[in-house]
Amino acid sequence: MAALKNSCSIYLKFGSRAKLPVNPEELSIQRPTDNKTYDVLGVGQIIVPKKPALKVISWEGFFPGNLGAPYVNSGAKSPKYYVSLLEKAMKRKQVGRLIISRSGLFDTNMKCIVSSFETKDKGGEPEDIYYSVELQEYRAYAPETVSVVTAPAAGTAAAEAAAETPRPVETPVLRVGAAVIVNGDYCYDSFGSKPHGVASNLSTTVTRIVQNPYPVHVGHYGWVQESQLQIVG
Repeated sequence: MAALKNSCSIYLKFGSRAKLPVNPEELSIQRPTDNKTYDVLGVGQIIVPKKPALKVISWEGFFPGNLGAPYVNSGAKSPKYYVSLLEKAMKRKQVGRLIISRSGLFDTNMKCIVSSFETKDKGGEPEDIYYSVELQEYRAYAPETVSVVTAPAAGTAAAEAAAETPRPVETPVLRVGAAVIVNGDYCYDSFGSKPHGVASNLSTTVTRIVQNPYPVHVGHYGWVQESQLQIVG
């Protein structure tokens, strides 16, 4: 198998960093989108652009048994090492990194997981392990957290002190779960696609908040701008 010139270096980092011993002949980087299409009465089919979906990078190659061959990158390890590295990453659900360093071109540095890994033994090449691998981009996420404050029991000194101390007036803030009154058009999506309803002193709650032109989703109605809301609780 012909190898790419070593001006391109490919590293996998799952715990420890390992450089691929032989560069693959070709490497595929898919950059899909998550655009949505809708059928709108009187207009027909429309498309709403969304943020890019997760990247998928895949290639086929081999781990050589002869580490002294001229096409093998420096610092190469035995095939068993790389097979074990990728199998453990899948089994342990590890989040790692794919690093592709291209001389004179752009580099790739992507957080990823191993979504697919397959190996093959070929007759006449007992020391080499052929493989195919697919890595999928990983994006960090975290659930919203809520702090619960317990009021002191009635009759305690702390409760009596709290009762005597006037509480400051709290200004309602925009948040998921906030009670609001809505006025104006609400839209199909947070990009402000054609409005599909008009709210007039509509009492509902905030269900989602994003960073788009119409960032607030209310009830089961649609997306609005913050200026259309009166926060009541």
